[in-house]
Amino acid sequence: MKLAIIGYGRLGKAVGEAWENAGGQITHRITSKERWNANGLECDFVLESSTPRSASKNIASCVEAGLPVIVGSTGWHSDLALIEKLVKEKNGIVFHATNFSIGVHLLNSFASNMSKTMAAFNIYTPSIEESHHVHKLDKPSGTAITLSDKVKIAGGYSDLVVESVREGEIIGIHKLKWDSDIDSISIKHEAKNRLGFALGAVRAANWTLEQKSKGVSGVFTMDDMIRELI
Repeated sequence: MKLAIIGYGRLGKAVGEAWENAGGQITHRITSKERWNANGLECDFVLESSTPRSASKNIASCVEAGLPVIVGSTGWHSDLALIEKLVKEKNGIVFHATNFSIGVHLLNSFASNMSKTMAAFNIYTPSIEESHHVHKLDKPSGTAITLSDKVKIAGGYSDLVVESVREGEIIGIHKLKWDSDIDSISIKHEAKNRLGFALGAVRAANWTLEQKSKGVSGVFTMDDMIRELI
């Protein structure tokens, strides 16, 4: 299967390498300096991993061209409703994730279950700390926003403090903590390398292509894929 990568940065390179190792082919490696047209991408699907500023436009262009899109960019979700509308109009398919790591999805699952329990004990206040490399443009991270939403929905919290750290070449650390005057309880996910993101994205791509082969259209997330795996 043929993949075109829009945004050939850290994530794009990691996913591209994992895709080729799995026997796939890469037709385009598009950087921010290149001009491109979605109708000219000779591929089976697209990985969108550019920047928050350009992601929505890129996704829309690919959907218009009839291409399945796997979205790894974050910071664009204020335009999600517009993308959902376009996908419905064009009978397209988009899979987006703030983080493709299966480990991060497990963190979200643990956090949801834990929040339901912790909500019964009002002495505890939840908060999140996320740390990434200095090159990361969005703050807080999309992963932290997703984690925060999971905690608030499951525990009924109206607000939750998210602290962002940008330091060195940290790949990604997300820590959820419940703090009280008596003690603290926390769970954490720390990425040791980008392989987890890449392998998760490859699995998401295969799942999305399988849905397309069945004639399925829509906008999907890691929750949809994982639901079928467990």
